[in-house]
Amino acid sequence: MSGGTAQAAVLGAACVAVLAAGCSAGAGGSAQGSPDPAPAPSGPESSPPPAEGTDRQDGAEERAGEGRTEEDRAAAEEEARTGEGAYVFNTHGDEQGRPQQRPEDLVASEFTSFTGLEWQEWGTDSAVGRGGLSGTWCLPECQDDPYPATVELGDPENVGGTLYFTTYRVTEAEGLSKADRTAMEEADQGMLVRP
Repeated sequence: MSGGTAQAAVLGAACVAVLAAGCSAGAGGSAQGSPDPAPAPSGPESSPPPAEGTDRQDGAEERAGEGRTEEDRAAAEEEARTGEGAYVFNTHGDEQGRPQQRPEDLVASEFTSFTGLEWQEWGTDSAVGRGGLSGTWCLPECQDDPYPATVELGDPENVGGTLYFTTYRVTEAEGLSKADRTAMEEADQGMLVRP
């Protein structure tokens, strides 16, 4: 056999071995040295909510509820079973945004955000929560020390079969000066980010 023919034969045998290893890995085996494919993302953070009138995936709301009180988890589980409650479009931690219910941290707009939210109410018409309020209108003072505030979400609209809150209103904010309140209200007129 000539040198070129021998190289072609070895190369062909190597290709067959790689293909065979790939087939057995796809059939449940594992090719030595071949990494397993990454699992597809799942859960409420990566998948949109179901259209109205459809069932939700079992456990999705429970996974989203980690870190909440037992009472909050029970309310979230009930909400998942009944399909009640509007969503808020949230870009916190994800510039593309995602629909959420009862988020702990919420980017309300390009100018205003909330952290450490605890929701007292969440329904189809409105939601009320308490947490830290900050925004570009109060930097740098409020960056590390947000104002304790109560926020109300409202004016839900149907977008692609999903109900989203479209406005927010700060009903109470401890220590928020009149000048900062005016700056906050002028920055985005209380309009939430929308999908």
